[in-house]
Amino acid sequence: MAVRLALIGCGRISRRHALAMKDLLERGRGDFVVPAVCDADNEAALARADMLEELLGERPAVYGTHQELLAEAEVDAADLCLPHGLHHGIAVDCMEAGLDVLCEKPLGITIKACRLMIETAERTGRVLSTAAPHRRQPGQRTAKWVFDESGLFGRPQSFFHQFRSASLLSSPSEGGGQQPNPAQLWGQAGSGDGEAMPAHRRWRRDKLMSGGGPVLDSGFHYCDSMRYFFGEVESVHAVLRSVKTGRPQPFGEAPEDTVFVNFAFKSGVAGSWAWSMAAPGEEAYDVTFYGSEGSLRDTTGAPFSIFHLFQRMPAQRETARLECHDGTAYAMQELETMHRATLSEEEEEHLYPGGATDGFSIEIWEFLEILRGNRAAPEIDGWEGMRSLALGDAIYESGLTGEAVLVDDVLNGTRSAYQDPIDAHWGLIQGEAEG
Repeated sequence: MAVRLALIGCGRISRRHALAMKDLLERGRGDFVVPAVCDADNEAALARADMLEELLGERPAVYGTHQELLAEAEVDAADLCLPHGLHHGIAVDCMEAGLDVLCEKPLGITIKACRLMIETAERTGRVLSTAAPHRRQPGQRTAKWVFDESGLFGRPQSFFHQFRSASLLSSPSEGGGQQPNPAQLWGQAGSGDGEAMPAHRRWRRDKLMSGGGPVLDSGFHYCDSMRYFFGEVESVHAVLRSVKTGRPQPFGEAPEDTVFVNFAFKSGVAGSWAWSMAAPGEEAYDVTFYGSEGSLRDTTGAPFSIFHLFQRMPAQRETARLECHDGTAYAMQELETMHRATLSEEEEEHLYPGGATDGFSIEIWEFLEILRGNRAAPEIDGWEGMRSLALGDAIYESGLTGEAVLVDDVLNGTRSAYQDPIDAHWGLIQGEAEG
């Protein structure tokens, strides 16, 4: 029997999920149906139902609340594409109702929210998977192979990531279905009051609904990728500023648009992440990793490249250059070919089902395969999703206090000054789950 999947949340990111479902169908991986969609915005829900009918051939029923959907729709699992503050409440309701859950990043708005979701999954026996597509794409799979197995890079030692651009001070239209740039998403352009932003995007400027700005939004992908590459981070030291007005404001008084972070990993790797969305004048972009035997530079270059490393997009393949100590150099396509030559047919299918290279397609297929009993657990389960969130929250904790912060202290709740107001808003101060 085909897996019956409900789409809860019909905003922009749900479009990518719908296109991924179409991609799976075209690759002969269509053993699923989407009988229901849900959104408080009826117009958005109807539009997504129209799109799914066109892509998948069947029109889903439309619901205005997830409670109505859970009471009336016959579904096995939920794909949550919601504002961050709604993740934990709706995920818990779905799991309590017997549904498995695939949840868009970040898993929860705070560590306490994540723990509530994880505790509910373990108590109910439901699957909880974090939707983080970038580590599942060929670029990051190849980079991981370069770092760990290729023998070309040596022992990972350091990285230097910088990105600054004047173009992000403007706010171009979203014509052509292109992904908005960071300034559009977080309202860095213009006066900063959010009134120029579309209503469906203003929640991103509300800390109580979003959890934070770019460090915890697209930055979640960065934190997850860095953990995937090099393991757990010991500590971070961060300086965060808002400089777009010409009068720099410290973090806490305005959303960050300029960030400096130093990372110290438990593995011994160290690195820096520095970027600005409000840097008039000369633009600069550099993302380079260094090992004992060479360097790997991500040369893809796109508005989100400082967050989305080695990213493959529909209209643009990722590019990179590996240079060894003896001067030998390799391009990303050569490296990907070398990596994939090491995979068995079973491993190739596991990583790239039916030849899929879109991270959204792969994460949805993995989720469906777990529900069918063909895989044991998600690669990025609730615990993994929470650890990646903890790294982003440690950056905020450091930016707020001016101190170096141990990530484990954020993970276990010892350091939570940044999160406390958010937890209080959502009633999460009491009754956190044990971990």
